[in-house]
Amino acid sequence: MKILVTGGAGFIGSHVVDVLLEQGHEVVIYDLEPPVYGQKCENILADVNDTAKLEAAAKGIDAIYHMAAQANVNIFFNEPVTSNYNTSNSTINVLEAARKNNVRRVLLSSTEWIYGSVEGDESTQITEETIYAQNPDHLYTSSKIAAEMFCRNYKTLYGVNFTIMRYGIPFGERARAATVTPIFIDKILNGGEITIHGSGSQTRQFIYVRDLAEGNVSCLKPEGENEIFNINGREVIRVIDIVTTLEEILGKKANVKFVEDRMGNYKGRFISSEKAEKLLGWRPKFKYREAMEKYVNIFIK
Repeated sequence: MKILVTGGAGFIGSHVVDVLLEQGHEVVIYDLEPPVYGQKCENILADVNDTAKLEAAAKGIDAIYHMAAQANVNIFFNEPVTSNYNTSNSTINVLEAARKNNVRRVLLSSTEWIYGSVEGDESTQITEETIYAQNPDHLYTSSKIAAEMFCRNYKTLYGVNFTIMRYGIPFGERARAATVTPIFIDKILNGGEITIHGSGSQTRQFIYVRDLAEGNVSCLKPEGENEIFNINGREVIRVIDIVTTLEEILGKKANVKFVEDRMGNYKGRFISSEKAEKLLGWRPKFKYREAMEKYVNIFIK
């Protein structure tokens, strides 16, 4: 298949490109930045909000992975208009390019944040059937929900097939320096202060980026058409557990400061990815501690 990957030069996108190439697909990276990880494929330097360039890039394409978006929730808070433009608005641009070029399917990178802070205790399990947050407490959440709804609309109105992939929290090689894991590693190594919002009891289902990339590519299977999948880790990790795990791996004590929790901070509930295993045969290969050791070893070289 010939596959266009928007945001294909980025953290997650570049790993998805790697897996696609390994499986023999022809890949076109569409990004504002040039690829820097040595992938041998076509590269288009352009903005997903440049509709003319996007529509031209989609000619002859079989599937589009739409991964270009504003992933930093803090930037989303500080720059909501631009951030939404690059997230939900860019999704409708991709869907329109797909419609005009008869692209078989659009695969959208979404997030577990769309579930919001679901009421219930830690035993509450979330599946793809769980309803969207009805009163989203962050603009990032609302923008991602809108992007998902656009996919549904384009299927209903124009017959554009989709797959929606709701991610857990990725970590691993090529991660942005501003994400939690590299921040914590750097602070521990250099004696800096780690700030934790709230008690640190908030839970996340971290997923090693290679596992996430393989989960994305498994969604290309026919069984993934017009479906939604949670693609995340199987272990529930508290924010404070990130610190203690890194302390053990690095052999250094962290300097932790607890501050007031952020508004709209995702509290976390267990999110099942059993559907992806059942329909696609995908499940993460790496346990959290194992993947963290692998990442730290590369990070500190």
